[in-house]
Amino acid sequence: MTTASIPAPLPAATSEAAPAPSATPVPPAVGTAAGPAGPATTSPSTRSRRGRTARALGALAQLAAVGVVGSVIFGVLATLLSLGISLVLLFGIGLLFLLAFVYALYATAWLEYERVEGLYRYGLPALRARRRVRPGFAGWLRSVWDQFTDGPMWRGIASAAVSTILGLFVLPLVGGLASSLVLLFAPLLGGDTVRVPVTGLHVAVEWALLVGVLGLIVCAALLAGIAVLHGVLTRAILVPNREAQLVEQAREAGTQRESAVRAGEVERTRIERDLHDGVQPRLVSVAMTLGLAQQKIDDDPTAAQALIDEAHTSTKAAITELRQLARGIHASVLDDRGLDAALSALAARSHVPVLLDVRLPPGGRCSRTAEAAVYFVIAEALTNAAKHSRAGEVRVVVRLRDDAAVGGRPTLWARVEDNGVGGARVLPGGGRDGIANRITAAGGASRLDSPAGGPTTLEVSVPCAS
Repeated sequence: MTTASIPAPLPAATSEAAPAPSATPVPPAVGTAAGPAGPATTSPSTRSRRGRTARALGALAQLAAVGVVGSVIFGVLATLLSLGISLVLLFGIGLLFLLAFVYALYATAWLEYERVEGLYRYGLPALRARRRVRPGFAGWLRSVWDQFTDGPMWRGIASAAVSTILGLFVLPLVGGLASSLVLLFAPLLGGDTVRVPVTGLHVAVEWALLVGVLGLIVCAALLAGIAVLHGVLTRAILVPNREAQLVEQAREAGTQRESAVRAGEVERTRIERDLHDGVQPRLVSVAMTLGLAQQKIDDDPTAAQALIDEAHTSTKAAITELRQLARGIHASVLDDRGLDAALSALAARSHVPVLLDVRLPPGGRCSRTAEAAVYFVIAEALTNAAKHSRAGEVRVVVRLRDDAAVGGRPTLWARVEDNGVGGARVLPGGGRDGIANRITAAGGASRLDSPAGGPTTLEVSVPCAS
């Protein structure tokens, strides 16, 4: 919206000429007031200094609390570890303490990550618990061991230990700072000596001012040094260096590339198998039927007509198979109407009744790669349920999660559960192998849980920005 400028009225005539206004107004100097009615501005360097000061004070306040709370936490951790080791041979009771020790370690590390990220804004990803990748009790034990050997968790424990030690120094230094402030005003109180409140020492009045100034300088310098040291150490411990990040990114990219190649090979094999075992024999049968009809069209028109009708029916069946095969390669409704509509159409074509529960934000779309990966995974899971599980019902749940994503990104999460006989396994070159490879290629994760007797549950999560 633009407004027209209205010229100011001309001033009344005077005996002296009015000075000509400047063509452009001169801005006020940075860091000074703009005028009696103008707002005051602050230079970026001043704001940066204020931010560092506030961050240092916040770090000291947190360290004072961590010094007390951390001592209690590490005391509990040491107790759980000692009880677990000493009682492990007594009917396995020690295993419960060791299990509690592992989960307490994770909770402590998670709190440390959240505390440091809230204070310094390093951009640290939230610490995630290790997921179970194998079904059953053995898979759960493996996940506990993976959690115990998790590197990021132990970095969080190391940072918490360093913060606790530094916090134990902060508390007496704060007391020394308060005592120094008391000594500065000691000459005003009178008397020959002054008793320092925290230490209980007696200082002569003539030395009180000097001792107070020196104590104030030393304690303030040490507190500032501890605040700076805390920032340096937490960054060195929790923030991975650039080289480590590049190595991890290269490793993930290599894994995704291998999974994409493997998924492509599995998909190509499936297409070749469907063409060879389904459409091709049907088209050969159509050609042979039409050849027989051509031979009988002069001698036996009725039989020829019946053969033509049979060929027509087989041709429509072949077209249906080709349409389904093409839909398995690319679902056009996924691009046109989104994942919700595509899954609704998929559930309507399923031979097994499907309870579909899709809750996505209105107008919210993930990347085409993420939506296609989740769509084809659900399609393959429904096909397996119809062919192998002898299920009477399949439940499909799809959500967009903001807290389960790689690096804090939103994640498209899906869960497919059937009430079949279970016992599903991932075989090389099979449909479930294709599911795992497709999800890994998209940067996500999958988990299959199918005990004997059922139910079979498949969970997948794919970053929306993959």
